[in-house]
Amino acid sequence: MNSAQVRLDPMTEAEFQAYFDHIVAKHAASNVTSGNWTAAEAAAKSAEKLAAMLPDGLATEHNRLYLARDAASGDRIGIFWLQLRPHGTETAAFVHDIEVDAALRGRGYGRATMLAGADLARELGAVRLGLHVFAYNEPAIALYTSLGFATTDLVMSLPL
Repeated sequence: MNSAQVRLDPMTEAEFQAYFDHIVAKHAASNVTSGNWTAAEAAAKSAEKLAAMLPDGLATEHNRLYLARDAASGDRIGIFWLQLRPHGTETAAFVHDIEVDAALRGRGYGRATMLAGADLARELGAVRLGLHVFAYNEPAIALYTSLGFATTDLVMSLPL
């Protein structure tokens, strides 16, 4: 069993600026791969959507953005973006992004980051944790399923 341990440190403004550029490109590519957007429109749509989601950048209310770090060494291993949302009279949390740096994948950091994120959501008063995963991302789906996540919606598409 992997014993990776992760801590979540709030992003600095400089870290956020670098992350924002990265997430815009990553989000665009994921939507192209999924067939949601064309390559020609993806960059603009992604930038517009993410700017709307984070209108005040790092200071956007109810959003928390973190660098995930190896708890022992303090080395950066990835990122984690959590949003708090109303859920009836309670609070839910939603993972907008989790990413382990490519060179460090397969070492248990994804699981450790999700567990640290779930602990954080609980500490912030959330009673449930949700996320979206693109259907082509089978390793992520396997991880989330192994952590106890269940499918609540399924969107399908038929290319014509």
